Amino acid sequence: MKARIKELSKDVLLVLLSVNLVILTLAALPSESVRRSPLLSTLLQPLGFMLGLDQAELTYLEIREPVLDAAQPVTISMNTAAGRYSAQWDFTAVDSAFETLGGVLGQALDTAAAPVESTAAAFQEAMTGPSAYFAYDLCLPAEVLASWLDAVPEEMLPQMRCCVLAADKETATLYFSDGEAVYRCQTALASQTLQGLLEQFRPDGSAFAFEAASPLSPLTLLPAENPALPAAQLSSPCDSRYAETLATNLGFNPYGDATYTDSAGVTYFTEAGCALQVAPTGEVLLTTTTDERFRAADDTTAALVEEARRLVSLAAGDYAGDARLYLSGLTENEDGNTVCTFYYYLSGVPVALTGGQGAEVIFDGQAVRSMTVQAVTFETTGATLAVIPLAQAAAVLRPGDTLALQYRVQEGALVAGWLN
Repeated sequence: MKARIKELSKDVLLVLLSVNLVILTLAALPSESVRRSPLLSTLLQPLGFMLGLDQAELTYLEIREPVLDAAQPVTISMNTAAGRYSAQWDFTAVDSAFETLGGVLGQALDTAAAPVESTAAAFQEAMTGPSAYFAYDLCLPAEVLASWLDAVPEEMLPQMRCCVLAADKETATLYFSDGEAVYRCQTALASQTLQGLLEQFRPDGSAFAFEAASPLSPLTLLPAENPALPAAQLSSPCDSRYAETLATNLGFNPYGDATYTDSAGVTYFTEAGCALQVAPTGEVLLTTTTDERFRAADDTTAALVEEARRLVSLAAGDYAGDARLYLSGLTENEDGNTVCTFYYYLSGVPVALTGGQGAEVIFDGQAVRSMTVQAVTFETTGATLAVIPLAQAAAVLRPGDTLALQYRVQEGALVAGWLN
């Protein structure tokens, strides 16, 4: 009898020690990770007083990503009576410009009237007056941009790669272009409000190709100076702590029996209908066959994009260092599934990894079927990467081509150059 009691006591002690180890491990997670996960918050809040942790640090906070993280364009160009100022290839410059003008773009989208067909000539003419130009690196439903800016348009808005908010007589007009079709919408935004914001920017000598009589694509933005892009070192954030944190944030039990690490260092987390694998070199793969585990709030494009952004942010965006992950593609595959792709951007310039994109999320209806991520941390070094002078790069392009910069990974190092 005494032997049984002794063995039972040992079992109880082992259980208590195991539970204590799990609790301490969870408690060691950054408070930001706990507050972003309803599961972690629910588990740790009742134990906060025992661990000496502030309850506020354990309270679930549904974080809405800031406007700059979602609606951020890659290029903004403002024209005033004094001349043109442009922000591109520089996070700081684009962030500052969008902080000033993002609000009025949201107001314009919120009050946009029904779109009317227009022309490329009218689009360019609007840019020569008091106006703000916003460009994205993908063809984006305007409703998605509106949702990022808390706008709720009453009318169905078109697809766009860029838009122009132009001051007219009383109210501003919003022009959309997808590279082929052009539409315009009257808005309730006062032209005086827009002009007041535009006057904050001073000309910098930049010009669009159509303004400079250049043979390049009319909407190619020509800077006044040759760009010098920041150099950066690349590394993988995918150590054991990363894998456990990601698994926990995605609702997996990182200490379950179905968790193991193979001889190559790849960690696998498996649960009913879902699987996650994390490689030390940065490759992350999430697959699921259930319709409920990872699911968009509804079947709108905006909701699908937001769920994709949420998952990609958990897996890579929060670890990107000096880079950012931007939505770069919104397509439909041969199976009729929606595919959201993301590229890393460093100083506002896209980065082509060895495998191309930084992340991909595939939806079947509202349900996520897979997420593929290349997790990379970018750390700028303080040095710059020189590229071929602008005039020389433009000279080798054919009429109608677009001048564009790109980083790419070459033998593990980051290099930069013009696309041709």
